[in-house]
Amino acid sequence: MRLSIISDEISRDIVTSCELASDWGLKHIEVRMYHAARAPQGMSDGDFKTILKVASDHGIDIPSISPGLFKLRLDDPQIAEHRGDLRTRCLDMAEALGSQVMVVFPHVRPEGVQFDDTWSQEVVDDLRETVELAAARGLRVALENEKPCWGATGPSMIKLVDAIDHPSVGVNWDPCNHLAFNGEGHEPGYAAIRERIIHNHVKDATISPEGKLKMTVPGKGDIGWGEQVAALVADGYDGLIVVETHFTPKVASSHACVEAMRALILQAGETVQ
Repeated sequence: MRLSIISDEISRDIVTSCELASDWGLKHIEVRMYHAARAPQGMSDGDFKTILKVASDHGIDIPSISPGLFKLRLDDPQIAEHRGDLRTRCLDMAEALGSQVMVVFPHVRPEGVQFDDTWSQEVVDDLRETVELAAARGLRVALENEKPCWGATGPSMIKLVDAIDHPSVGVNWDPCNHLAFNGEGHEPGYAAIRERIIHNHVKDATISPEGKLKMTVPGKGDIGWGEQVAALVADGYDGLIVVETHFTPKVASSHACVEAMRALILQAGETVQ
């Protein structure tokens, strides 16, 4: 099973993140933030080459990126950019870095909308067009379930993926985001989307009776990461397991999360690649 980490969970400086990831025995990273901005915003082709060289020099590849595409509302003035130049640039970056998977968000719901499965056709059209453009370049799109977005839970996300109806779209399953939306552990959401998961983000948290999350090392929170990893193995999951720490101190916490996930993968009978 391939264990990865989002690069800026270690450092926004790619040299530092690759150096430490390599020291921790990781062979993969996912690019999200690059210095002050979310990649690829403000980046040149030269920046792409720099990332690729630095990663390669440390024996690391970049099989996935998370550029934050469509993590905004439909009425946001920047939506045209996400449908145009930014989307094209995201695809350019994925190709330049040799990535196979691009994580995309299913738009942020309008303020006050509680149900996460009442999206408009415009949402489906934006996402389907993105998937088609990605597929033309040999890429797959992994839609992330995120608390403020459409498809925040497993059951709603599978409906959205089915509505898009394209072989190059799947789910970036984040059970902690599912927990944040409705307080559930991994089981109900995973049961709904287990056959459509192509990517996996890992963070863990405990949740208070008031619904407040406190981030922690995977396996020590309310997700049930030991059982989740075992289920992924049993179902033949062959995608990435990508650590997304989300708490400080950044370096020490990320290292602890990597080691916790390595142990859980080995415990499930899989080798760590």
